[in-house]
Amino acid sequence: MLIGIDFGTCYTTAAIMNGLIPVTTFMRDTTGMGIPTLFRYSSEEDRELYGEECLTGDSYRHSADIVRNMKRTVREDPSNLGKTVFSGGREYTVGQVIEKYLTYMISEVRAAAIRSGEYRNTEIEGVTITAPVGIADGQMLASDYNRLIRDTVVRITNLSQENVRVLQEPVAAAISYLYSEDIRTRYEGVQRIMVFDLGGGTLDVSLVEHDPATREYRILSKAGDLELGGNDWDSELASAVLGKLGIDTWNGSEEEHARFMTSITKLKTDLTLSDESMIFFTMGGEDKYTRFSRSEFNGCTRHLLDRALSVMDSALEGAGNGDVLPHRIVLVGGSCNMPQIAEGIREHTGYSEDEVCVYEPSKAIAKGAAVFSKFNYAIDGSARGVKVLDSASQTYGFRSRYNGEEHRIYNMIYKGTPFGDDDRISVRSESDFIPMRDDQTCVNFDIYESEAIRGDGEDADWFDMGCGEVANGLRVTVQVPPEFIGRARGFRMWVTLTLDSNGILEITVTDRAGNRIGFASNIQGVGQ
Repeated sequence: MLIGIDFGTCYTTAAIMNGLIPVTTFMRDTTGMGIPTLFRYSSEEDRELYGEECLTGDSYRHSADIVRNMKRTVREDPSNLGKTVFSGGREYTVGQVIEKYLTYMISEVRAAAIRSGEYRNTEIEGVTITAPVGIADGQMLASDYNRLIRDTVVRITNLSQENVRVLQEPVAAAISYLYSEDIRTRYEGVQRIMVFDLGGGTLDVSLVEHDPATREYRILSKAGDLELGGNDWDSELASAVLGKLGIDTWNGSEEEHARFMTSITKLKTDLTLSDESMIFFTMGGEDKYTRFSRSEFNGCTRHLLDRALSVMDSALEGAGNGDVLPHRIVLVGGSCNMPQIAEGIREHTGYSEDEVCVYEPSKAIAKGAAVFSKFNYAIDGSARGVKVLDSASQTYGFRSRYNGEEHRIYNMIYKGTPFGDDDRISVRSESDFIPMRDDQTCVNFDIYESEAIRGDGEDADWFDMGCGEVANGLRVTVQVPPEFIGRARGFRMWVTLTLDSNGILEITVTDRAGNRIGFASNIQGVGQ
């Protein structure tokens, strides 16, 4: 059984391959959006609840116990992985909750496939799980999040790392759309589409090109905002509704607020289908209601739409300042159901209604991930290899003293560098590095991300501090060998940075003899 999982901020969707067809309908999904990405421990039932179970029965009385937005929480701050959360009186870390939720999802996928009776093989052969592009200053490095997700799935399934892949969400959506178009129309020429993926908590935009002859998907450019999603439209709509009723601050109970936000979600859905709707809620024991129109909703969230359009512009610029244009713009992610998104993109780009396509917003990513699994992991002889040709989304380097003086950034992997045939980029420093003082006992190498583009000349890889670089938290500490204590400046080191297609970044330091003396691939704190 080949599985694709779209692990979302608000909802998670799974697809499995039935022959050549990716299927999502095998799982019970009453929302039409997927399985809510929620976790709660019920002290009354003495068990852990997942998904829709967290929203039924007396859950409104326990809304404070529901763990939400676990994906966004971890990506916003790496230290949140170990952050303590309490549910039903029990203590968990966010990382534990993520693993428990994914364990639940994978077990439910297999159980639902068995119940359906439509799948001859229900042993898991390969899993592809998706992640956002992850381009945002000060956010959790994509490599750390991707490693967490991949290793979690490996533990759950007992599969090898080679049979578990983290795939960028827009790429999965592109595979899903182009794969279905290929089956339907059997197009022969190269197709270029822009995927606009607006989920509950993140926005990713990627320009993807597909060559059906080689089955290659080439990512031409990408941009993203990890702090923009449907949740932000909910928040603005909630504020606007309260403002219309003359309410400055919420003064009801937590249970009432939980019910109010459910009503806000319903109102947003209603305004997707009609020009006006009513909202009813209770605050402080008093019933409230008002009419709200789609035009009012569009007005109070216009700044969010503009922000999303600016991300799309960045992706277009990254593809060559408008010289490389998509044939079609494909909208995925549950938040693209809002009419203002497609309408705003058409108005902004001049593309026609046919050229801006809302494509299975809640299912496309999971289906694309399942297709990727099919063509890479199938053990029945049908694996044909879908090749994703990606490039580095950021420039990576480390801080060092330049000519023994001021700190500068020595960049090694540049934005736009393509991955090799082994799905890796590996660069070794051309020069060696030494401690700055003879009395040093260790040397720290701290990694920085930036948008830097390599220049010309002898010092092309050296960049001044303060030019937009961001410390991403990756550090390796090298101890000066005993024989060099007191004369540390005689100790020479070479640095290698390696980035793989899962987005996992590694730093390796070697000595003159080529021995590895330092290695890191996880966040270990940023040096001073």
